[in-house]
Amino acid sequence: MKNQSGRFQWLGFHHVAVVTPDLDGTVRFYENMLGMEVSSVFPATRQRGRHCFVKPGDTDSWGIHFFEYPDAQIFQSADALRRLSENPEAADLYRFMPGALQHIAFTLASERDGMALRRKLYSHGVLITDIYDHGKICNFIFIDNNGLQLEAAWPKS
Repeated sequence: MKNQSGRFQWLGFHHVAVVTPDLDGTVRFYENMLGMEVSSVFPATRQRGRHCFVKPGDTDSWGIHFFEYPDAQIFQSADALRRLSENPEAADLYRFMPGALQHIAFTLASERDGMALRRKLYSHGVLITDIYDHGKICNFIFIDNNGLQLEAAWPKS
């Protein structure tokens, strides 16, 4: 319902729906690599494949709703991120991929958490960029098991 000013009272995102060709691999990445809460996996129906929710932290949001679709075609940026990891000044930082989804950004509580995540991702061979300073926040970009571009951001101390 609209309030008197004509604006709606939004409470944030409920969830974002994304497809994956490999739900089991996606569950492993988000649960084991990123330490996120993963819901039960719901069985496939005639209308859709297996699916689950990945919740990024203590939020009312349901997070990312992953649907398994074996023929999913996901635009990937691994080559651009590889060039950025080799040359932080590469023009690839602001290169957009085809399709609507460019990246999903997650907030971490602190720089300490950001550095711990970087070390874990690096030790598992996950492609990551340098850390970028954006004034009030710092961040880096990496890709998940599907090739989706993800961002980890935290408040600048």
